[in-house]
Amino acid sequence: MNKYDVIVVGGGIMGASLTYYLSLFGKRVLLVEKTDLDHGSAGATDGYITPHTKQPGYHLQLALESCKLYETLEEEIESDIDIELALHCGGLQVCEDQRQWELISDNREKLSAGGLELYMLETEEARKIEPAISPKMRGAMYSPIASGVNPFKLTQAFADKAKKLGAEIFIETKVESLVFDGPRVAGIRAAGFRGGTWYADYVADCCGSWGAQFAALAGVEVPIVPKRGQVIVSEPVAPLLNTVMQTGLYPIIKFKPELIEDERIFRLGLGFGMEQTRDGSILISGTRELAGFDRGNTLECIEAVIQTAAVYIPAITGLYFIRCFSGLRPHTPDGLPILGRVKQVPGFIMCCGHEGDGIALAPISGKLVAEEIVYGKTSFPIEACAAERFTER
Repeated sequence: MNKYDVIVVGGGIMGASLTYYLSLFGKRVLLVEKTDLDHGSAGATDGYITPHTKQPGYHLQLALESCKLYETLEEEIESDIDIELALHCGGLQVCEDQRQWELISDNREKLSAGGLELYMLETEEARKIEPAISPKMRGAMYSPIASGVNPFKLTQAFADKAKKLGAEIFIETKVESLVFDGPRVAGIRAAGFRGGTWYADYVADCCGSWGAQFAALAGVEVPIVPKRGQVIVSEPVAPLLNTVMQTGLYPIIKFKPELIEDERIFRLGLGFGMEQTRDGSILISGTRELAGFDRGNTLECIEAVIQTAAVYIPAITGLYFIRCFSGLRPHTPDGLPILGRVKQVPGFIMCCGHEGDGIALAPISGKLVAEEIVYGKTSFPIEACAAERFTER
């Protein structure tokens, strides 16, 4: 049988999450991926679940809804895969100087007004939570509810549970075109391992940084562009970090890059984020570069990220770094994802464009888009994420 309720295209964190929730709601789902699960951003990123790195307002509220889902997610998906969820390990945005302190303090007031518990800590207070921080820092903003997860294993766990609920997953299968029934999208034509024509009531674009290219098959033009994020991995070491951590420049680079005066920082989107995995490796991430679809690593960025991170955490200068990788972050102009039905093309759904927020927003994004498909309404509003904010200008 080649007819499904929904065909989900893209086997990353969004595709796996949406497939899981649709299957949970009783739909017959096919997930199609051109290479393998986790080949895109989810397999080449950090695992921050950090609502304090979101924009005040709707973006923050969406992240808080996702945090609620993470509270019980391990129990709900009942997977044999350990997603390495570090619930409420805490998160710090460390301020190097007074200017960063003032910008982060202002942001803290706006985020706190949205209901997020945050504290501005002087350096000695911050070092009680994270002793590895340099005493030369100005201080830090602290989020008690920030968490971490293994994004690769989370994607696999979503997919594993979806299969147990009846979903089918085709890998090494590339969608080449869409099938239309009049103006309505009615299926896909694919080549590869499971090539053929497959039909569905809905086709969902979960293609991440390739979301605009896939949407174009439906005649939909959306401004999703990739930003390259490079990540460096250390050898496994004894416990060094307790929290997930970013520089005070992180929200500036992410949302207000025009405030960056240093040309190199602006060009590379250079900051840093740092966490320690369960096996002891230190992951240091820190770039948001407009480099097209180039996923290569560059010596300039690797050196710059490590040098930047060492200012905040001097102990990393004694570590061996054993590998590096990079992933693409699907950027939209307003920093919000594109979620839900595309009105001008019946049967076409989008769930992509999350930039560096895909891991944090994965559960809520998949759940809300599934709700709209299944019930025609959502438990949390997604109008702010509609494709029409770009397509109807």
